[in-house]
Amino acid sequence: MATLKAVPKVIPIRNKEITKEKLVKAVGKVLAEVGFQRLGVNMIAREAGVDKKLIYRYYQGLEGLVAEYGRTVEFWPTAEELLGEDAERIKAMAPSDLMSQFFRRYLRAILRRPQTLEILAWEGVVRNDLTRALEEVRVKTALEFFELMQTDPPEDVDLTALVMILAASVNFLAVRSRIHRSLGGVDLQSDAGWKRIEDTLDIMLTRTLTH
Repeated sequence: MATLKAVPKVIPIRNKEITKEKLVKAVGKVLAEVGFQRLGVNMIAREAGVDKKLIYRYYQGLEGLVAEYGRTVEFWPTAEELLGEDAERIKAMAPSDLMSQFFRRYLRAILRRPQTLEILAWEGVVRNDLTRALEEVRVKTALEFFELMQTDPPEDVDLTALVMILAASVNFLAVRSRIHRSLGGVDLQSDAGWKRIEDTLDIMLTRTLTH
């Protein structure tokens, strides 16, 4: 009687990094589609094609996964992206010029991220632990950029409030450009329209920060 040879078992190799990448990509896609209130681990796991248990294993839950997505360049530009190769030149700029540079590059960076604009739109209707997880990375990026400012702004200028107002305005216009061709007569889907906005930001910052 012939002896049957044992067939070696093929053990699949689980690639943790690939799985994590799938989950991070999936949470961004699903979040942009359904928003923060409907986002759930089942949806994300289904989109990624993995077991939902891995969300808890790798990220301790939904908030951890969303926070990880928030740290990706697919979601938000890094300070390095906004600085480009001009870090030393930017350090020497006057506060008004440095801030103009920041908002110009910031605006263009988020316009290149349509998925991010969808998520920012959802943030406008809800605030919870998930939205706060994404806010942290945005604050960090801005702080890293503005830490280069070597000249103090005028004492009567509340720089924090100024940055908040301008960032809110830029975000609003960028988000609106998804569905509105123009706003107030300014074309939000052309370079010429955005240049009008950038030039006006320059004037506002120059007049506010130069005494």
